[in-house]
Amino acid sequence: MNVEEVQRRLWEESREHKLHRESDLPLFPTNPYDNRVRRLMDLMHNPQWLHEAARRTLARSLGKATGVDRVTVTEFQRNLNANVEQLRLELKRGTYRPIPVRRVYARKQNGKMRPLGIPCLRDKIVQEAVRMALEPIFEVEFHDSSYGFRPNRSTHHAVFRCQQMMHRKFTWVIEGDVQACFDEISHKSILKALREKVMDNKFLDLIQLFLKAGVSIEGVVHPTDRGVPQGGVISPLLANIVLNKLDWFLHEKGDYGQLEEYRNWKRQDINVRFVRYADDWCVFITRGNKQYAQRLRDEIEEFLRSQCGLRLSLEKTHITHVRDGFTFLGFHLSCGVGQGGNIVPKIKVDRKAIQSFKRSIDDAIRNVAHHVSIAARIFQATLVIRGWGEYFRIAHNYSRVAGDLDNYVHLAMLKAICRKMDIHTARCYRQYHAQGTFHYQQEVFLGKLTDKKLKLDFRKPKPYEPGSSNDNEGDKELEVAVRNRRELRRPGSWDLKLLQLHRDGYQCRQCGIAVEAANSQLDHIIPVHRFPNVEAANREDNLQTLCLECHSRKHNPKKKRSEK
Repeated sequence: MNVEEVQRRLWEESREHKLHRESDLPLFPTNPYDNRVRRLMDLMHNPQWLHEAARRTLARSLGKATGVDRVTVTEFQRNLNANVEQLRLELKRGTYRPIPVRRVYARKQNGKMRPLGIPCLRDKIVQEAVRMALEPIFEVEFHDSSYGFRPNRSTHHAVFRCQQMMHRKFTWVIEGDVQACFDEISHKSILKALREKVMDNKFLDLIQLFLKAGVSIEGVVHPTDRGVPQGGVISPLLANIVLNKLDWFLHEKGDYGQLEEYRNWKRQDINVRFVRYADDWCVFITRGNKQYAQRLRDEIEEFLRSQCGLRLSLEKTHITHVRDGFTFLGFHLSCGVGQGGNIVPKIKVDRKAIQSFKRSIDDAIRNVAHHVSIAARIFQATLVIRGWGEYFRIAHNYSRVAGDLDNYVHLAMLKAICRKMDIHTARCYRQYHAQGTFHYQQEVFLGKLTDKKLKLDFRKPKPYEPGSSNDNEGDKELEVAVRNRRELRRPGSWDLKLLQLHRDGYQCRQCGIAVEAANSQLDHIIPVHRFPNVEAANREDNLQTLCLECHSRKHNPKKKRSEK
């Protein structure tokens, strides 16, 4: 089976159903439920389809948190074919039952905790198989102004679209947020929206099993009568399917097309546009007043309650004038004076995002145990810097903010190294500073936000191509990053590794090939468990640099015997 070709056929079949549904005429009425997609359950237990879902899931789950069964990617891959075949047989016989998701909490920018649900690997694979089937079907139905969790679309597209609406003289904006969208979304609304495009009861029963799987909190399973686990593979897609009704409800409030816009401008009629990213959205109004915006907000609240089983977060929903500015997806959009002296909309970094970045840097550099190595702190801080810089580089004030934050990171790292090594500032600069940044053994360098250049070009999202796969997370760079993350957990391991690598002349002590930090391992000649403590095992005469192949051959007896 060609997975990409099947997805293309699903997309074409869904498009035909949409055209059939919209061709309803008073003289020749049509049934909107005709030509729906059928027999999706056959894909779920198809070997090629399930193996492709397993490949994508395992690549994406490498180094991630495990579910209730605590099965890791490495353990699942040892008997990959047998595990996938067992999963396929359960799906075909109808005996498959998902395991309750494991509840964990992640800290939000406002200090509150966000509940996340972590499925086990076998459930992630089945959910990925479901997502692969549903995505091309519903991409036909999704509105162009929806940008969250969709192929070829990102937060940058949503923010640039908001700026475009400000350029077009929209005056009032409703900043909206759905209250606990993933936790409160109605199962009935999800299944109802799915039945409008899919006619396969077994497939819909499988999705209902995921919705009713329950949540495991400290070993106690709690039933789930509503909501989808935030952290699940299909949760964003299911939320988009339900909120797509809100998109088309707002679409009907506005007029589209240049001719109609010209006529409305002549008559001075009110017009509406919107931008939605998952459960965050902005509605723009032109030639209207604040009273109209308030009425529209009340209509949206009633629509969400009656059609989607959701509630509007009145705490986070605001009606503001464009001149006063508003916050969306971590950016603050407001009007300012441009280079030509005209009033132009500008994208700026929000103050809360700056505070969040400083907290993340402190957690990576300063708020750690004393034994954490310098290399580990530099590596972890660089991950934060690269991610934050790539996200906020579209802001107009990025260059100024990046310079200030680089100074903050520089001072935090200076204090951390001086405190850990018990040295003064001058020696720290001589030993650990070069090329304008901190480093360790000229191998691990601290990144800088100013290395990211300002990006102000706006390009529309690429059209969706059914069957195209954007999953590039299973490459060697990800494996190296995961291995580096694992090494961070060992006290002082990175410092020892880089020192030994320098002493061994960047060569493998076993085979003699040239290696670097990314493709080598620090090996104990005599195992650590034979020493009274770790310090004794970390003597220089007990350490050696090995390439990945030699290190794997030494610690894998089965590989040794197979080679003999």
